[in-house]
Amino acid sequence: MPSGRVATYQHCTIGECVKPHLAKGMCGMHYRRNFLYGNPNTKLISGDKKRGKYKIVQANGHPNANAKGSIPEHRLIMSQHLGRPLRPGENVHHINGNPKDNRIENLELWLVAQPAGQRPDDLVKWATEILTNYAPHLLN
Repeated sequence: MPSGRVATYQHCTIGECVKPHLAKGMCGMHYRRNFLYGNPNTKLISGDKKRGKYKIVQANGHPNANAKGSIPEHRLIMSQHLGRPLRPGENVHHINGNPKDNRIENLELWLVAQPAGQRPDDLVKWATEILTNYAPHLLN
């Protein structure tokens, strides 16, 4: 292209996309993906409300992965560290607040479950479940 001329595009130049060009040869969708994630082809897991907050990896067949085999990396690392899949009600917390820092020393297991009621019998049942799952040696 001769110097001084600006390239003009009718359609997005990414893959087979035929959406109208917005900027830098990309449609609005690809331009936004490139701006946010550095890659116009990045696809996010549908239903993920925390778009881009966590690093998502493939772990096909892992019990905590979704149907497409995707799992947040911090959950996979904690599962591997524990030697078991994460249970319902278990979350993985980033100690330093950086959701991209997935070193095991920056991760800790949190429970979000709580008893359904506050009756003493319910609390004892719940406490017994917690001890059974996390400290069975204390039940002796």
